[in-house]
Amino acid sequence: MMRCWLSTFSFAAALAGASALAADGARGIGYAATGPIFDLPAGMSVERLEVHVSFHSVRLAYVFKSRKPQTVHFRFALPDMPVDASEDIAALDKNYEAAGLAADTQPANYMNLSVRADGKPVVLGGHGRALLNGKDVTRQLLNAGIPLLSGPDGSAWRHLVPEVRTELEASGLMNVDAAAWTYQADFEWDQTFEPGETRVDVSYVTLANYWSDITVDHFPEIAPGGPATRAYCIDDALRRAFFRKPFSYDIYTVTHLAAPSSRWRGPVGHYRLVVDKGAATNLVAFCPLAARKISPTTFEWTATNYNPDIPTGVLFFMNQNAASSGAKE
Repeated sequence: MMRCWLSTFSFAAALAGASALAADGARGIGYAATGPIFDLPAGMSVERLEVHVSFHSVRLAYVFKSRKPQTVHFRFALPDMPVDASEDIAALDKNYEAAGLAADTQPANYMNLSVRADGKPVVLGGHGRALLNGKDVTRQLLNAGIPLLSGPDGSAWRHLVPEVRTELEASGLMNVDAAAWTYQADFEWDQTFEPGETRVDVSYVTLANYWSDITVDHFPEIAPGGPATRAYCIDDALRRAFFRKPFSYDIYTVTHLAAPSSRWRGPVGHYRLVVDKGAATNLVAFCPLAARKISPTTFEWTATNYNPDIPTGVLFFMNQNAASSGAKE
């Protein structure tokens, strides 16, 4: 069996939605971030889009073209996260209880979302909310004086008075000392565009989903025709490279969900996908299989008049020991 301990901040992202990538669901669908959502007015288009995916980050570079001055509203919703996650994941400062109580109007940026327009930082607004089975329970918690986020190991809830604890447990919001709700941050900003081209760069930390308990002698996901083979375009060369030293690798998925492109005023004029596997001894698999190697660690795929309306999923084979060789390696 293959196992590893995952560092606190590189945590969990995979996919949600798309049937092709969902085929690997036996390994557990993790968290995924969707790109910025925006409705372009008449006279605007996305001329270029570059998506750069690595194990640690996703970077998006949009080049918009506008015929006249106008303003567009952007929204970026982070995936909801368990509130009893560690302090690093929750992105709280040392005064985490106060931050947790203000997390509705001062959302925690737990994926280190950053936006720049023509190289200048964009100030993000937004809000955070607590969710229980899809229901917004933000006001219920704050009215009871309960932080939406906990800090390390739920320590903000350790000294709840019995009546409050009983009420939380009765409503399904708490189970013993663990919060049952999740937290989601939703960021937004208004971007002004002048005539001509404007570049908007968006980046965030990935949440890589670890494939635990891989049985090397029974690994049907990457067999020819297997679900991971179909979802990540695994070829025979990569398969051979993996099985030469299978215990050298820890396996993760990283997925970027493209925001709906139906309101982008047409397809992207020029699209470029770059995947960086991080080290020459790692292996990586993703679609399309036609991507070409442009450096010892990076691969590129380009298209024109392209609609990026399907998730970009990358399967990383992170080599923890000796080097290996193979295709997409």
